[in-house]
Amino acid sequence: MMWTTTSPRPQAMQSRESRRHGRRRPLGMNARNAVISELNPRRAVIEAKDKLLTKRRLGEAGLPVAPTIAELRTPHQVRRLDLSSLPDDLVAKPARGSQGRGVLVVCGGVDPAGFRRHAADIVDGRFSDEDDVAMIEPLLRPRRDLADVAPIGLPDIRIVCRHEHPLMAMLRMPTAASGGVGNLHRGGLGAAVDLGTGVITRVVASGVDIERHPDTGTALLGRSVPEWGDVIDIARRCAAATGLGYLGIDVVLDEHRGPVILEVNSHPGLEIQNVNGESLLAGATGR
Repeated sequence: MMWTTTSPRPQAMQSRESRRHGRRRPLGMNARNAVISELNPRRAVIEAKDKLLTKRRLGEAGLPVAPTIAELRTPHQVRRLDLSSLPDDLVAKPARGSQGRGVLVVCGGVDPAGFRRHAADIVDGRFSDEDDVAMIEPLLRPRRDLADVAPIGLPDIRIVCRHEHPLMAMLRMPTAASGGVGNLHRGGLGAAVDLGTGVITRVVASGVDIERHPDTGTALLGRSVPEWGDVIDIARRCAAATGLGYLGIDVVLDEHRGPVILEVNSHPGLEIQNVNGESLLAGATGR
């Protein structure tokens, strides 16, 4: 399926300020934490912090996740790992890391000394402040028809749900300025995506509304995210698989595997409201 272009909704052309004041007040941090306390059992929150455990739960529920090539739990396992068995392109990351800390992307083959050193740092808890597990996965690559919206890095879709009900969605796109990551605070782009249609209705870069990708000049407003129906269906099923009642689901569109769950977050951030120019308050609180 290729990206398609339609006419953006009228509100996509409104200024950020007019949209902000024309809507319900946003969900704040204290209110979000109250929602999490109400809807997310403590055990589910603790388990969600373990990416390896969460991936197993999702896989058991029939949801798409990246394969696990290896799990390294001890320094001995790091030393004994047969590096010749690894693919040239892979990702090594801590099972309990957060905010992208400790993620190592390898392209074109592993540097033995550097890789073992990084894996040992993960196991020692350098990136999570506790003993950890180094997860090794194949490198996911974006669909070819996403090249003009993500010439470098891997775009991902964040969907916030209350139980099985999606509340809001955004597409995060890497840029040269962000160093190839979709983090909005580092220069990535945030695009509001209509839940019903998968159409991009607004794009924000560093708090400013834009219409084209700064690196490629590609028009973004009005474009449809591929495989949107599958992405929404996946997001709907994550609450039951994880036991979380309020959650953020990050999905990537891999060139060969299609939609793949990258992460499930028990404390999804609030920036998605600024990108959409909408409030999560009513949906998250049920009022």
